[in-house]
Amino acid sequence: MVHSLKMLVTLVFLGFYGTGAFAQCLPSEKSCTVPGGFYHAVPPPGWDGATPLPALVYFHGFREMAADVAAREDIRAVGARSGVLLIVPQGEGLTWSHPGSPAKNRDEFAFIEAVITDAKARFRIDPAQLWASGFSQGASMVWAIACHRGAMFSAYVPIAGAFWRPEPENCPGGVRRIRHIHGLSDGTVPLTGRPIRNGAFHQGDVYRAIGLMKSAHACRPEASRTMRLGALTCEIAGGCTDGAALEFCLHPGGHDFDPSWLESGWEFARRAQKKPEN
Repeated sequence: MVHSLKMLVTLVFLGFYGTGAFAQCLPSEKSCTVPGGFYHAVPPPGWDGATPLPALVYFHGFREMAADVAAREDIRAVGARSGVLLIVPQGEGLTWSHPGSPAKNRDEFAFIEAVITDAKARFRIDPAQLWASGFSQGASMVWAIACHRGAMFSAYVPIAGAFWRPEPENCPGGVRRIRHIHGLSDGTVPLTGRPIRNGAFHQGDVYRAIGLMKSAHACRPEASRTMRLGALTCEIAGGCTDGAALEFCLHPGGHDFDPSWLESGWEFARRAQKKPEN
């Protein structure tokens, strides 16, 4: 009798909360708590709670709040149209402690691993369709993970941010699929980098980061091509080994973010995943 009652309570609990309330983990919680911090998660509308979901882990910019990003209707609409679970971790101190960062608040790699493990337990995530994006300093986190923990995500789409000095000489994580987006007139994170706090810290050179990826996969310059994607002009690296997919997209603006770049980034992630090995 007691066992049956527990089963009934469990079924009522699951049926009542469904995917809408579960978007914030539980109604009594403001976020999903893991060792080292927390994150917000928003499943696409109509998710049945059983079908495996592709998922985007999005890293917010400097001084942003994960809750604000997760609440943005334009970003939620991208997840809804693409059928993607949106996961937004919170940076400790509204910043990220990636290599070279002024902040040293926590082990970010361990934190993100905890976020992914927890999200997989709470939601049915397709591990082959788990990708990462981020803006500004969040994009620096994306680059750091791509370089040092490349197997953590299937594809990476950093926007307006890159490595900080000292920039890595090689990437032991072996990232194979990355599309970088940047503004030609970006003064906050210039393409060639800039000193921060009177030179105590230094943003890295985006061109060097792209070159590092091309070199790692022996991409052939003569095999590259150009593609227009709305405001973006993208160089598609060609002839790369290991089925690598490397794209470098520029726009004429400054330190900008457009939610449509997440949507096209998802298409890149799906296309790159299907790219055959050379």
